[in-house]
Amino acid sequence: MLLRRNRSCAVVPILAAIIIGLLSWSTLACTTIMVSQGASSDGFTSCSHANDCGSCSFQIEKIPAKDWAPGTMMEILHMPQYTDGYQRMEVHGEPTGRQIPQVPHTYGYVLGHFGYINEEAVGIGETTFGGRGGSSNANGWFEATNLTFLAMERAKTAREAIQVMGDLAVKYGYFDSGEQLSVADPDEVWMFEVVGPGPLWEQGDKEPGAYWVAQRVPEGHIAVAANCSVIDQIDWNDHDNFIYSSGIVDFATEKGWYDPSSNKPFSWRNDFCNAAPSYQTCQRRIWRVFTRVAPSLAATFDERNLPFSVPVDKQVSMSDIFALNRDHYEGTEFYMGDSITAGPWNNPRRYRGTLKFEGKSYDWQRTISVINCEHVCITQIRSGLPKEIAPVLWYGAGSASTTCFVPFYASVSNIAPTMNTKSGSHWDFTRDSYWWAVQSVNVIADLRWSLMIKDIEKMQDGYEGYAVRTQPAIDAAALELYKTDPKLAVEFLTNYCNRNVETVRDAWWSLLDQLIAKYHMGYIYDGGKVKKPVYSEEWVKLIRNGQDVRAK
Repeated sequence: MLLRRNRSCAVVPILAAIIIGLLSWSTLACTTIMVSQGASSDGFTSCSHANDCGSCSFQIEKIPAKDWAPGTMMEILHMPQYTDGYQRMEVHGEPTGRQIPQVPHTYGYVLGHFGYINEEAVGIGETTFGGRGGSSNANGWFEATNLTFLAMERAKTAREAIQVMGDLAVKYGYFDSGEQLSVADPDEVWMFEVVGPGPLWEQGDKEPGAYWVAQRVPEGHIAVAANCSVIDQIDWNDHDNFIYSSGIVDFATEKGWYDPSSNKPFSWRNDFCNAAPSYQTCQRRIWRVFTRVAPSLAATFDERNLPFSVPVDKQVSMSDIFALNRDHYEGTEFYMGDSITAGPWNNPRRYRGTLKFEGKSYDWQRTISVINCEHVCITQIRSGLPKEIAPVLWYGAGSASTTCFVPFYASVSNIAPTMNTKSGSHWDFTRDSYWWAVQSVNVIADLRWSLMIKDIEKMQDGYEGYAVRTQPAIDAAALELYKTDPKLAVEFLTNYCNRNVETVRDAWWSLLDQLIAKYHMGYIYDGGKVKKPVYSEEWVKLIRNGQDVRAK
């Protein structure tokens, strides 16, 4: 058994696992929202990934479907673990020399920081929760990123994707500590949580190389994960709503995490993952989404023990999901846009890791939308349409609050260079880039938030809102082409998506210029008039009550 091993050579993997764990915890910043078919306004399913990193890749590209000769092996790649502060997409990972058998056919999919959506209408989102300390394993071949790539290549349903990832992690070992992946197909949405086996596991061991559980989101419900384990009690006999690996309770018992004689039901999140509440950074984001989609139940929610999912009061649209990702706790006691720290322009956003006092570090209230977001990817998977049309990925560069979500049908044959080869990097600014156009507006918005965000929202409605409103017409045109020539339908959708994102890129560069011209020298230059902005009375009152002698 793992606990009874005593290997002198285990020191190196233990140290490596600790380092890996620290690196993983530094990235605990993503939110994923899962929408079941019955919870959406027109019967789609959805899962999302807000990639709140600051040192990760933001490019996306299309990986084509491919046939493979019998006996072909594929090399397992590891994504760089933030050692150089950046992951370049053209690398796709670092060679490891480890190989597994290739399948005869791999499906085409859209690849970003993770595998996001494939041509078979399977979508994935992500958030890290870390698991217990010491869960990582340096001998493991897989981590969440490359598991999602393989799920995209090999799965035609959400259940298949979960089984692909779970089986590979168990057989070859899970490298990281704890991860949550939301997985959707046209009919079902699941939450998948996977944890490493600890540092002593080695290839060939009889014990599993990972432990994992997946729970289905009930029809009409929305679930959320935000850097904390969510799955609670497992119904071991309900295979319609739970899928899991073997040995979970035995391992937790052996480790002393769970006592079967206690007559207490086993809890995956509490007993196995030790889900210590972190209200400010984790559970509060879940609570916030729940209160927005199910306000009738808001009084019953307890941040210390939130449910797995909630039934929605009103079915949500794609625009509603965009709005959830843009949330800063507006209208609640946790909103930071009306505090003295918001400045005179009511900025609700804060930079991470900036609070230091008397040798200690503090952090701000963690909102759903953050300024250090690489991109937000939201899948929209419809039933009743051909697979060339049904699955769509909505991509928003940078922070959700200032971005413009643009659609990419999963079937597209290619994705515009503005999204990948001409997208630049964190150290490579280029006006060819859609990401840099949005990010530039994101940066300048902090100067006059309450004023500039109104201009940004008008642009969002004019481009993002227009794409949502005209989607039925695009679908219908593609469907007519599909009836006579499916390849022509794919060509049409490819051209539409790529032209649209280039149009949005140019519009956001124009928006940047407009904001600079409109708000300079401390005035507002608009409609041929010069206006003098006035600090809000609420903010001035805060300053005066604080007895700031410089505010005379």
